[in-house]
Amino acid sequence: MLKLAFAALLAALAAPAADAAAALTETELMWLKGAAPVLRDAEQRRLPVDIVVQPQVEAGHAPLAMGYVNGRCKLVLTMRGNPQAETTLQGVPEHLKRAVIEAVTAHEIGHCWRYVQGAWHTLPAGFSEAPDDGKADRSTSWRDMRRARREEGYADLVAMAWTLTHHPEHYRDVHGWLTQVRDDVPVAGSFHDTRAWVRLARDASIFGAAESPFEQALGVWKQGLLADD
Repeated sequence: MLKLAFAALLAALAAPAADAAAALTETELMWLKGAAPVLRDAEQRRLPVDIVVQPQVEAGHAPLAMGYVNGRCKLVLTMRGNPQAETTLQGVPEHLKRAVIEAVTAHEIGHCWRYVQGAWHTLPAGFSEAPDDGKADRSTSWRDMRRARREEGYADLVAMAWTLTHHPEHYRDVHGWLTQVRDDVPVAGSFHDTRAWVRLARDASIFGAAESPFEQALGVWKQGLLADD
């Protein structure tokens, strides 16, 4: 696999003949170029992000995902031979692709921020876990799913807060795209059923002024926690 720190990525993108860039596919280069503004912002905020490009795909892997290893965030591209790498942008108009790629990347960086803050799978002050239903296996599984769904909801809000700041003219269209993606969840209440938060973000004015999209997302996320089952 190819591993790049952000500075090395910028150098590779600026000089496409470089070894690192030559090792990337056209699809990977398109996504990384599109993601660069978000990654540059993350670097300026001193978020420890590395880029990992998987040489081959494994079934069921998202084309872009975030992991956390030894104190560093790993933005993992799994795009080679992965149909999801193409279908993610299927139907997105050319003029909107940049904003959508940035939103998807900001979503993943939202996960990184939660990891770095030591807040992963935790609730903000004043909130507590809903009681389990008493069935151990089901309760554990549902609790894990609920925690993951909350993190996905927070990250979706980071994506929309980023869009509001950097592409306000495309906010409505990006929100429409995200709504369509989240309306297509196979099971209500599953990991990516973030509709409680996406509905709140329909009106961009719900985001208050803040220093970062992470802080902008936090207040809206709390509102969504009250509506989430």
